[in-house]
Amino acid sequence: MPEIISGLNRRLREQILSPHYYRKAKKQLMDDVHDATVLQVTPSVISCSVKLLETNLLRAMDSLHVACALEWQAELFVTADRRQLMAAKNAGLITEYIGRYKGGWSSK
Repeated sequence: MPEIISGLNRRLREQILSPHYYRKAKKQLMDDVHDATVLQVTPSVISCSVKLLETNLLRAMDSLHVACALEWQAELFVTADRRQLMAAKNAGLITEYIGRYKGGWSSK
């Protein structure tokens, strides 16, 4: 959750997201968390994260997100970060990009 709230706040500061839509997105996130499963950072997740860092241009937290998705066999990996998207695709995950492309936003 902190990672998503951080991203929403960045969009708010950049004035890409209005205060109204920030509150709406935050409420939806809080509602969705009730259905979420909290994943444990296991030794195999850490090992996978290290391999991802060695083979992709990623931040540490982003590599942990991809490693957890792999460990727990996520049906879909959704991200707004292009580097994380490429790492997830390279690792064999089914992905959806919800970030900004040049000239606009995308949901694919």
